[in-house]
Amino acid sequence: MEVLRLEVPYSSEAPQLTSESVGLPRVMRRPAASLTMDATILDAADGRLLRDGVVVAHRVVGGLGEWYIAAPRWAPSLPEEQAHPLGSDGDLPEEFARLLKPIVRHAVLGPIAAINSERDEWALRDDDGEIAAHVKDEKVTIRRSGITTARFREITITPTRALTGQQRDFLLSAARAVNATVVDSYPSLQQRLGAPATGLTNFPRPEPMRRDFTLEEFATEVFAEHLQGIVRADLERRAEQSDDLGPLNAQLWAFGRDLRGLAPVLEPGWRQSTEKALDGLPYESAADIEAPVLDVLDALVGAVLAPRLGDLSQRPAAEVLFDRAEQATYILADRCRALELASPDDRWLAALRAAEQLDVAASVAAPLFPKTMGRLLAQLEELLDDLRGSALGAMDSDPELDGLSAGQAYQLGLDAERTRSRVRTRRAQFIERWPDRVIAARKALAKAEKKRQKKKR
Repeated sequence: MEVLRLEVPYSSEAPQLTSESVGLPRVMRRPAASLTMDATILDAADGRLLRDGVVVAHRVVGGLGEWYIAAPRWAPSLPEEQAHPLGSDGDLPEEFARLLKPIVRHAVLGPIAAINSERDEWALRDDDGEIAAHVKDEKVTIRRSGITTARFREITITPTRALTGQQRDFLLSAARAVNATVVDSYPSLQQRLGAPATGLTNFPRPEPMRRDFTLEEFATEVFAEHLQGIVRADLERRAEQSDDLGPLNAQLWAFGRDLRGLAPVLEPGWRQSTEKALDGLPYESAADIEAPVLDVLDALVGAVLAPRLGDLSQRPAAEVLFDRAEQATYILADRCRALELASPDDRWLAALRAAEQLDVAASVAAPLFPKTMGRLLAQLEELLDDLRGSALGAMDSDPELDGLSAGQAYQLGLDAERTRSRVRTRRAQFIERWPDRVIAARKALAKAEKKRQKKKR
């Protein structure tokens, strides 16, 4: 049963929809479904709610005020459509404000448009007195800053059963008689309001990765994916009123990892301020995570629109990221090869930091080189575990004995010696197992790079 949607000139007469000859002799008004509604649309000055598919309005229907929210794009974390009774203070309900915070972030909401809607509904009846179709006739006026900016009329005919060809032709003829236009769908509220509501969304869906991306295109998609993950994790946490911060912490940690992987090509000031927002990971309470997650979302919204990459933005992402990973393997191989059992802690720590840097460099490049970087990351997981056990043993430090009894000092010294012994064992094993394997990984990466260059030619 196909719905007929008619765009009708605002001042036109309603189309004549009854005809005994086609079996549609009567139309009856439905007072219970007819209404007059005044609504005030709220948004930030840049239209971010409407641009991101969220409508927030204060409505007066039949003399009763209510708050209204519709966000089908973000369901079920945000309501597809929900009304809330008007409170005594008239402010946006705290429940709505809390749910919308990841999209509103630091902006201030205010009225941006007023809408008056006059809706009449009718029942179109057939020869047997049964309802053949419901007819909704809606006249709408939009005002902005007190000035009328749009007036339109929409008539929707929804059959309750399949209409005959004769009946359908009659209805179309009646529509043409009042200069109506048949449309597949009506313009959205955003289209009716115009700029800034029609601007681009702040939360674009990421596109599949391509090997021919420039660095700017690659960073845009990486940031878009993290933006989606973080905002949806935060929306879900708020919708469930959950104290479990695990999923949101995990999303923030994954973003921080890629941020470190892209660090050499990012604008330093932007990167440092964004990293600062992640300093408290993992966050332990909703109060602790509230400000950082909003700061990260703000940073990512800007980065998706214009990544801060400097002169490298138009270089091929595959070339830049592979070079970074290859360079990191050289550094790690040199540091591992120079390690000895008696090497001071700082050299072992330097090797660990080199391994961690290679880990993030390989991780951020993995979407473009899944097989090559996947193998490297699998090796690095084991290497990092062994290096942490070898580097974080405080071999060069002595326990602090001031203020301890003889027995306590003895026990502390014994524990420290046991720790040194374990670290010596792990370091000996590392020296035996890893330097040659790291050098082999470096050669494998160099071989993969030669193969990539050959394919380019």
